[in-house]
Amino acid sequence: MGLERILKGSRIAEIDKRCISDGIDSKWLMNNAGNWVSKVIKKDLKNRKSKNKSGVIISGGGNNGGDGFVAAIDLIKAGFDIKVFYTAPVEKLRDDSLYYFNRLSSLDNKVFQLNIENKEIKNIFSQALHDSYFIVDAIFGTGLHGKEIYGQAKDIIEMINKTEDKLIYSVDIPSGIDSDNGMILGTAVKAYKTITFGCKKLGLVNFPGAEYAGKVKAVDIGIPEKYFNEYEDIFEAKLDWVCDNLPERKPWAYKHKVGKLLVIAGSVGLTGAASMACFSAMRSGAGLVTLVCPWELNNIFEQKLTEVMTYPVEQTDEISIHYSSLEKIINLSKNFDALAIGPGISKNLSTLRLVREILKNVKKPTVLDADGLAALYSPREAGKDEDFDLSHVIITPHAGELSVILGRDKIRLDQRYDINIEAAKKYNFISVLKGARTLITKPDSTTFVNATGDWALATAGTGDILTGIIGSFLAQGVDKFESAICGAYIHGMASDIISKNTSKTSMIATDLLEGIKKTFLKLERMKYKG
Repeated sequence: MGLERILKGSRIAEIDKRCISDGIDSKWLMNNAGNWVSKVIKKDLKNRKSKNKSGVIISGGGNNGGDGFVAAIDLIKAGFDIKVFYTAPVEKLRDDSLYYFNRLSSLDNKVFQLNIENKEIKNIFSQALHDSYFIVDAIFGTGLHGKEIYGQAKDIIEMINKTEDKLIYSVDIPSGIDSDNGMILGTAVKAYKTITFGCKKLGLVNFPGAEYAGKVKAVDIGIPEKYFNEYEDIFEAKLDWVCDNLPERKPWAYKHKVGKLLVIAGSVGLTGAASMACFSAMRSGAGLVTLVCPWELNNIFEQKLTEVMTYPVEQTDEISIHYSSLEKIINLSKNFDALAIGPGISKNLSTLRLVREILKNVKKPTVLDADGLAALYSPREAGKDEDFDLSHVIITPHAGELSVILGRDKIRLDQRYDINIEAAKKYNFISVLKGARTLITKPDSTTFVNATGDWALATAGTGDILTGIIGSFLAQGVDKFESAICGAYIHGMASDIISKNTSKTSMIATDLLEGIKKTFLKLERMKYKG
């Protein structure tokens, strides 16, 4: 499958208009959309071996509602017991929706205009929800933005959400989600599955909207790919794409030719962070890893890191790496392919000054994380290092760290996409914004949404593991953007695999090292057909 495209939902109305102006029949598109909804439902019920074929479909007045009418027609013809409720007066239905409404009305008499202020209709609706095996939400589509839902629509959504043990299917996007950013507009349908058309919408994959979308299935309704390619470049990588973008090892490969990574990390009390970055770099295929550390901690690291070489340097009074070690580190870096800076390095001002000078003077691919990120916003020498080139750098902040870098109070979940673009453009680096659905963005705004991993990763040290994985790929010669994308994917996949044994709650960062091994077993079987 490779890559899956994602768009802001607001693009869809424009794409529909362009398709129609180019001669694509809008009724044909609506028919394809509705038929996909019914096809998914029929398949699910067949797999569940359910004999209960009763369903409720709630349609709004727009095209989303028309998709619901088409699904109803197809399900009724297949022998399902379907009750349809529509929320807008017939005279306000759009042309295509009205066309399929009339076809539906001639086929079945279980079609009701839903006005919950009418007690009789409300009781019929309530009973239908209770008796149904599944519910189809076709109330609002991708055109809902910004304003909160109120009145009858809000009440209907809350009635749907209060049903128990029902399969709730949303058409294109759960009603109540802003399709551009995932914001919940007061309330939203909490779906079991969302059948979305053409491509995924950003509101379906970005939290909090992603929590409401359930399983998302993107289906082809006949819109040519060319119409999607002229908008923002947002993608989701699949496992085969990750596999293809990792380097292939030749039979004659040896350690000096498969990547040498220099890790600059560690301070008193934070030796674990540096160690985990080194361990994960080795687990991810780096041939050689060397850790630059304060001299007083060298014995600790030599005992902890059997396979990693250490390079002790001058230290501060706080036992962090001192600025005076700059020349030694610059000379040492000439023997390495890439750098990983930051895990446990401390926020000592001498150390942060050192980090800034390394970023300015060593232009090898670099991943910058944790305390090292403070070098981007800590006090600087006026006029000397206000601006410098960071095009060789990948940063891996969480939302709190990125907000400090940009001088913001807070980054909301629905702001993450736009703000990550802002950061990448401002500093000309690649920004890996960690969190629920990690975002990987480069300065031209191209963004990947990572689909692996979940809240099991919300534990100390997992970011250090990610730093090591990305650093390892940089050392192996993988392109910076691909290193970040593949690193985030493998990091999340390692968690998905190992948390099945540890539980999500009990997983700790070092468990990921075993997960990385299992992930690469899968990747190697794919890459080397073994």
